[in-house]
Amino acid sequence: MALSFFKGMRRRVIFLIVVAAVVLFPVAILLGMKMVWKMNSERTVNVAYVDKTDASEERLAHNAFFWVLNNQRIKKPNGEFYQKGMDYWGLFAEANNKYRFADFDALSVAQQDSLAEQLDMLMLADTYGIYDLNAGPEMQRLIYGGLSEGDMALFRQMKRQGKTIVAEFNILQAPTPRNIRYQFQQEAGIEWSGWTGKYFDSLDPEKGQLPGWVFEAYQRNNQKQWEYKDAGIILVHEDGQLLVLEDNEELLEPIPQIKTFGYGMEQLGLPRVQEFPYWFDIMTFDNSINHAVSAYQLELTEKGRTKLNGLGIPDRFPAVIMHGAEDYAFYYFCGDFSSKPVSMSTKKFKGIECFSSLLKGRQGQFGEDQFFYRFYLPLMSQLLKESVQ
Repeated sequence: MALSFFKGMRRRVIFLIVVAAVVLFPVAILLGMKMVWKMNSERTVNVAYVDKTDASEERLAHNAFFWVLNNQRIKKPNGEFYQKGMDYWGLFAEANNKYRFADFDALSVAQQDSLAEQLDMLMLADTYGIYDLNAGPEMQRLIYGGLSEGDMALFRQMKRQGKTIVAEFNILQAPTPRNIRYQFQQEAGIEWSGWTGKYFDSLDPEKGQLPGWVFEAYQRNNQKQWEYKDAGIILVHEDGQLLVLEDNEELLEPIPQIKTFGYGMEQLGLPRVQEFPYWFDIMTFDNSINHAVSAYQLELTEKGRTKLNGLGIPDRFPAVIMHGAEDYAFYYFCGDFSSKPVSMSTKKFKGIECFSSLLKGRQGQFGEDQFFYRFYLPLMSQLLKESVQ
């Protein structure tokens, strides 16, 4: 009886030890990562982040960039950590549905020159803007948005002073005026084709993933009803053209692949291949001054290739464009890189990207945070580091 009792007690003790280890081990790992983060040295990088669209209280579109700043222990010149809700230029919400604009156009030429001298990096993240929706869908009135003369003036000063400039998907699209787009393209040595695209894991209208204007544009262009249901890619041109590429019909692989070349893997720490299911734009560049760090690859059937060729769209086009000389640093992200979902609650855990990769997996089904941890984080970390070297 006593022997049986002690055997039962030992099993219970072993069980409790195992349960405690399972529960406490992850906690110990997280506490260790938090301690390592606190022990890491701080750096000062003076960044002007521009967002003319997201003035919501949460500002989720800021998470990716400000997560990197905080995780890398990067501080403002005054010694404080960056805060995503206040440390940027662009659109700010105020009481009674009013807005405030912190804009480079409000600065004098001398102030713009002085700002460029103080900055290490200019990040042009989002200029889509905000509209008055009360006027109705056919008469939306722009309240604020688009690249401006002030943005271009600061761009030129940053370029002249050999600073780092990063720009991202949508800044050349409406509501940016065409003359400003032309100026930017000339200064940067890049050009937007007018085409943008995005992967959707279902083209079935009943699934509710596609915006209503897609169906309207399709019917306007083809004079027939929507007929797609599987996963696929929607390509839309600024002039209203729309092309649908469906899995197993025009696509061998439905999700666009970012394929990175030697420099990007060796110097920027990027993966050789990364899926990208978000919005992208189809760009070209002046290869006498710029080069592609990474490129999108669309895996097409013969039917898909014929459709793209008919519209002059390549199956491979830049994902990250980089200025190739040392007179200044310029990068253009040909996709909606910065608006990716990532929780700010993990920003103070050093090495959390390794933990996340283990949970989500580096292969197979696309995880929500996979692009951020595998691609955006190493890319932006390196650009921030280079901006003060």
